[in-house]
Amino acid sequence: MSMRIAVLGAGAIGSLIAAKLVDSGYDVHVHARGEHGAALAVNGLSVSGVWDKKIKPDQWTVSLDEVGIHDSLKNRFDQVIITCKSKDTEYMAKIAKDLTNGPVMSLQNGLGNKEVIQKYKHENYAVAVTTNAVKRPSPGSIEWVGKGNLVIGGPKGTEFVDQLNSLEAIYQEDLSSILWNKLLINIAINPIAAICGVKNGALLEEPLISQAESTMLEGAKIARLIGIDIGSDLELIQNLHHVLTATSDNTCSMLVDVKLGKETEIDSLCGQIVERGEQLGTPTPLNSILLAQIKSLR
Repeated sequence: MSMRIAVLGAGAIGSLIAAKLVDSGYDVHVHARGEHGAALAVNGLSVSGVWDKKIKPDQWTVSLDEVGIHDSLKNRFDQVIITCKSKDTEYMAKIAKDLTNGPVMSLQNGLGNKEVIQKYKHENYAVAVTTNAVKRPSPGSIEWVGKGNLVIGGPKGTEFVDQLNSLEAIYQEDLSSILWNKLLINIAINPIAAICGVKNGALLEEPLISQAESTMLEGAKIARLIGIDIGSDLELIQNLHHVLTATSDNTCSMLVDVKLGKETEIDSLCGQIVERGEQLGTPTPLNSILLAQIKSLR
């Protein structure tokens, strides 16, 4: 009998993870919502871009958030992977606790998700970071636009590496540096692009590039005060320019959320910089302004 794995919050990245697990022969359950969730249940998933694949609806099972989790699914899974937006982490962590006695892995943006999962799973968790770029052009379809890496850490990280071998997953015990470097990129790009209503590439021009760099370096100051190794300011700026160039035609998810009137992930991005700055007694005015501006757009 193959390992049973549930993926909670199947948006773009979650759908790719679930599809790769199905393709690797695992017994996969997907928990999703909205039109995309309904499409996954009725029509399956179409993957294009880096990988062309069609997952038929009978190749996995799907539960819809609007309906809820049936009692028959409780404690039926060996592992759970949470891929939802950070605003839903608490909600999904409660579901994960019901679905498995095994480990739970967070594959999400921002900081603070690990601590939420720990409340329910103690040390029975893993944390992952990916630079794979995936878009969801329409319900039931995803486009894998850029191949990246997948790094898994945490107390139970090694238990997920084999299952995600098809995404070339690697294990690294301490992910703090990788998590913070991705956070710094996200705070530099997402809120500014969302407020200005522009694609990522527009941030390569003045005055937006100076604002993006300054916001990122303000966050970097907090990281260094905490003791996180994130590289030099020059390395961070070069990485930001590289990401903006590589994703110049992308519309960031925060802009999509703002346009749809949805809650954003700003609390787990700029909000985490502001919160940690307050704890350290270090002002973070740029991140504070972006946090307030994004919240005012809802």
